[in-house]
Amino acid sequence: MTRTFTIRPARSAAFTLDLARDLNEAQRAAVTCGEGPKLIIAGAGSGKTRTITYRVAYLMTQGVHPSQILLATFTNKAAREMLSRVEALIGGETSAIWGGTFHALGNRILRRHAALVGLAPNYSILDEEDQRDLLKVCVRDAKIRVEEKRFPSPAVIEDLISMAFNTERPLSAVVEERAPHFSPWMAELQQISARYKAKKRSANAVDYDDLLRFWLRLLKEHPDIAMRLGGQFRYLLVDEYQDTNTAQAEIVERIADHNGRNLMVVGDDAQSIYRFRGANYENILKFPERNAGTEIFKLEVNYRSTPEILDFTNASILHNQRQYRKTLVAQRTSGALPVVIPLNDVYQEAAFVAERILQLRDEDVPLVEMAVLYRAHAHSSILQAELIKRNIPYDVRSGVRFFEQAHIKDVVAYLKVLDNPCDEVAWRRLWLLLPRIGHATAARLWEGIAKAAHPLDAATSESLRSTLPSSAQPAFQRFQRDLRALASMVGDRHPSELIQAVMDTGYLDSLRARYEDAQSRIEDLQQLSVFARSYRTLRGLLSELVLFGELYGQEVGRGGSSDTERLILSSVHQAKGLEWRVVFVIRMCEGDFPSEMALREAEGEEEERRIFYVATTRAKDELYISHPVIDMSLRGNSRLFLQPSRFLREVRFTLYEQGEVQSSPIYGGEEG
Repeated sequence: MTRTFTIRPARSAAFTLDLARDLNEAQRAAVTCGEGPKLIIAGAGSGKTRTITYRVAYLMTQGVHPSQILLATFTNKAAREMLSRVEALIGGETSAIWGGTFHALGNRILRRHAALVGLAPNYSILDEEDQRDLLKVCVRDAKIRVEEKRFPSPAVIEDLISMAFNTERPLSAVVEERAPHFSPWMAELQQISARYKAKKRSANAVDYDDLLRFWLRLLKEHPDIAMRLGGQFRYLLVDEYQDTNTAQAEIVERIADHNGRNLMVVGDDAQSIYRFRGANYENILKFPERNAGTEIFKLEVNYRSTPEILDFTNASILHNQRQYRKTLVAQRTSGALPVVIPLNDVYQEAAFVAERILQLRDEDVPLVEMAVLYRAHAHSSILQAELIKRNIPYDVRSGVRFFEQAHIKDVVAYLKVLDNPCDEVAWRRLWLLLPRIGHATAARLWEGIAKAAHPLDAATSESLRSTLPSSAQPAFQRFQRDLRALASMVGDRHPSELIQAVMDTGYLDSLRARYEDAQSRIEDLQQLSVFARSYRTLRGLLSELVLFGELYGQEVGRGGSSDTERLILSSVHQAKGLEWRVVFVIRMCEGDFPSEMALREAEGEEEERRIFYVATTRAKDELYISHPVIDMSLRGNSRLFLQPSRFLREVRFTLYEQGEVQSSPIYGGEEG
């Protein structure tokens, strides 16, 4: 005989929400919707976070227990912010809600069911440093033969293995697409990947990708667990769905198979800009196809920007074919038209931006309320130099300050030994870049040239090379060959040409082997060459580079006040989700924005337009978009006129104001 028990719904929580007061009509509809799959397309500045938090609070007023709600976010910060807002709304604890990043949620679930996927419950989680240390062991165990062309570093291998998982493609396909220069090492890379996987298993350890991999495997191989999770989580909510990879989307949709498809995903397809990290645009675009009966809500009221800025952004993103059509409508009153301004070159562009920032500061716009955005970190190089000269303090959100980056210092070290062959620090830096050379060996090499009458000749001698172990000699021989070629150019080559020459040496192979973002660093070096064009001599350039560090330390508080007000410099990718009163978008010319490399990829142009959309929708009050007219990156004295970005040319001219400068001198320092 079977006994039947009845579970009554929990009483509604002892709090009420004033939805009519706090939400607009579209937000209310999304917050109070019924069951089944839901897709919320939340335009920029449309109150996405407010909508999600009110949805969670609303479910609790309807008697849903917090433990039956799973809220997946992309950062721990986002999860904490949303849950703290829910607490403020309900006046109580939210600790029972399953909120956090996909990786954190996966870890909680795997701790309960580890044995089912071949793990012990006390498994260790490897952070990025741990992963690279373990991969270093795998490389050493594989006994890779040292050649002139370096084997990829553990950081690069980690990036390739992770991308293969996130995009669900073979490692060979990822290498061929992202790092074809490593294709000759394919067999070794496959071997190391297998070793890495085996070592993790024997150590009862997982990396970040494994948390998703094993969670998905658990759902696939154990339908009873998937059913149990579906029963536990009556409501699934996922933030930033346009940024999910294939595994993340499959995880939540498999759980939703067992909870009545009560899956609400929130995001903006027009802000899908992370394909390079493995995000799958199809997840949000085809969500209704995979989830029959999906109800779509569009949040189109923008609370951030003026109508003029929104008219411009709407007109731009309209040119994308694959998207959910929407039109952002401003809640604010009218303001100034966006300004599109052509400049002579990158030096004048930097001067204009710096001057306008000072003017706005005098008009009581705080520096922290202004931002300069760019497609690639390298595009900030000339501007950073200009800001230092004008004593404008700034913070870089896209990476390390341009002239402090390791690869910039590497190339400068080449220039230093050419100008001053007695520079011990520069020599040691260069030698340590070579395989099989550590600090002790570098010290012996310095002893071998320190007392020579001509240290540069001694450094390129066969006798010095013969003091090294045979395993270190092939790469060292190439380094010597490159150095002799560079030395022959000093005196009759411009500093910018010397930098280009360094990039033609084996250093480029070293850079590609060490860094997973090698292409962006190559672009940085190209910008260093552009920067060097305004200096007649190598010595003048090197002196200025050193002085930049001193000027920055003196003027903007290195070692001084930590609360100095600072301008924000950021790549567009790092700026997503942020806003400022005034935004400058620089280098809006063909080849820079859109990126020339991105245009070679399928659907690359549409993603580049989405990146531009993200940039322009960061501005609240004023938007300035600049584009240099003359290309400064060519070798020699030739000049090439640059086309304004297609993203500017396709917007109706009545939607922006054409700016101009009063004069067009060539800006930039001329020393030495």
